[in-house]
Amino acid sequence: MDILLNEDGDLFFKEADIVLANSVRQKIKIRLKWFFQEWRWDDEAGVQYFEYLFIKNPDLDQVKELIEEQIFNVDEITEVNDVSVVIDSKSRKAVITYEAATDEETFKEEVVIYG
Repeated sequence: MDILLNEDGDLFFKEADIVLANSVRQKIKIRLKWFFQEWRWDDEAGVQYFEYLFIKNPDLDQVKELIEEQIFNVDEITEVNDVSVVIDSKSRKAVITYEAATDEETFKEEVVIYG
């Protein structure tokens, strides 16, 4: 069980109590928003956005593979489909959309990354 977060990444409260849940979507969102070497206890964790995405002429196929790998690292995920990345180089923003499946559900999500 994890502490559930709201859309802004803050704690989600219900009647003044934090909410515990097992949210596969939240696990994926956290993994995708985690930049490489950001966590001081594991400098190999995270996505290498500055090395592969937020560069001049990024290889989008390679970026998609990195994102798929991060999604597959979530234990419950059985399949990843339709990963797309749209980059706005002026604002240094990337919009990642993906479809992922577990044994129980298939869902489509969008995650925005700011560089």
